[in-house]
Amino acid sequence: MRENKPYDQFVKQLLDPDEKSKGFIEGIRWRGDVNASQVTEMQAAQNVGQVILGLNLKCASCHDSFISDWKLEEAYAFANIFADTTLEVSRCETPIGKKASTKILWEELGEIDSTASRDKKLEQLAEYLVQPANGRMYRTIVNRIWKQMMGRGLVEPADEMDNLPWSQDLLDWMATDFEDNGYDLKNLIYKIAISKAYQQPSIGVEDPQYLTDDDFVFEGVVRRRLTAEQFADGVSQNIHPLFEMEALKYNPNELAVSEESSMPFARASLVANNDFLKALGRPNREVVSTSRDSQASLLQALELTNGETLNEALKDGAMKWKEKYNDGDIIVHETYRQLLGRDPHQNEFNVAMEVLGEDPEPAAIQDLFWAVLLLPEFQLIY
Repeated sequence: MRENKPYDQFVKQLLDPDEKSKGFIEGIRWRGDVNASQVTEMQAAQNVGQVILGLNLKCASCHDSFISDWKLEEAYAFANIFADTTLEVSRCETPIGKKASTKILWEELGEIDSTASRDKKLEQLAEYLVQPANGRMYRTIVNRIWKQMMGRGLVEPADEMDNLPWSQDLLDWMATDFEDNGYDLKNLIYKIAISKAYQQPSIGVEDPQYLTDDDFVFEGVVRRRLTAEQFADGVSQNIHPLFEMEALKYNPNELAVSEESSMPFARASLVANNDFLKALGRPNREVVSTSRDSQASLLQALELTNGETLNEALKDGAMKWKEKYNDGDIIVHETYRQLLGRDPHQNEFNVAMEVLGEDPEPAAIQDLFWAVLLLPEFQLIY
């Protein structure tokens, strides 16, 4: 992100990795015996298929897929690219007495040398997949960015790019333009952001299932909830840090844009996963997760109303605000300005002042924080 690395280079460094980028295709080495569909080579095939190609190979890793045309032997042939030795094909955990071939899922992209070393096979795979002829890869990433910004992909689900888009012409144009502009992700985001489509009024959807229906009609950006990290950072920045700096899992100094950059609080994206973030929808990293459910859950409601993490941050923040502002009138206005980006309406101000008074106690300030944070206006992306 700092260097705005072109997407084709980014993918090549994941598929033909050095020490820093090898984790993506190394997968998880589970303790003890695992079934054939969970060996690291098959994990690599599944993850590359899902993330980079918008393809679900999980079914085809065990047997011929019931949900697509992909076959067991095709999945094994792709997984064999990531193997040091030739894999033996197993159907539903039972070896069928056949060695896997070595092929890309779309053979017209190029031929993998089955006799080559693993490093050489990965080099070939990286070169073949990023070539412009592989429009599948570039349609997949532009669809992901579109979904991230719009709330619904041109193709849904975003991991199943065999499905028809609601606008084939738009998907094709975006993918072609993305290639023509050097696989520049920031440029792609910019073009979506300045489009009339993005700038239309947002829409609410009563039934989330509508977003995956074949009869979906685009009307505007779909309103959705803040992610766990966005919500946490909003609280940390405006009220009080939710996490101590000691909770950081990654060194912020290595991620800073410049030496002058500073991190005033522990950013949630750099904090090791915890109960608070998981309750708000942050997935674990044991399986690839390319999207999140935006719907509220009972666990999230319980965490936001009774959880210690948020309660302690609001409590500490209330004491800090009491020392900084003191006057109830100022606290009400600053709460609305910082959390909602506007001044309170007169009726909102009146209710808040009834609770706070001219010289509010920290507990009353804490209650005001909590009430505003739970408003849809704070929690939804409009």
